[in-house]
Amino acid sequence: MTQKYGDNVSVGFVDLLKDDLTPYPEVKKLMGRFNPPLVVINNEPRFHGGLSVQTISEAIDEILKKS
Repeated sequence: MTQKYGDNVSVGFVDLLKDDLTPYPEVKKLMGRFNPPLVVINNEPRFHGGLSVQTISEAIDEILKKS
C-alpha cells in the first residue's frame, strides 16, 4: 500500500484478541459479529474474513477520488 499510495495512507496491524481496542470504538462494537481479519479504512470497518490487496486498494482509490 505504501508503495502505491506513499504518504497518502498509513497501514497498521492490531491484534483483535491481544491489543487494546479503546482507540477503535467501531471495531469494539463489532467484536464477535465478524470473522477476522478485519480491514478498517478511515476508522470505518470495511471488510472481514480475508485480506484482498486488490479489494482494499479499490476501496482506497474510491475514498481518495472523493477527497
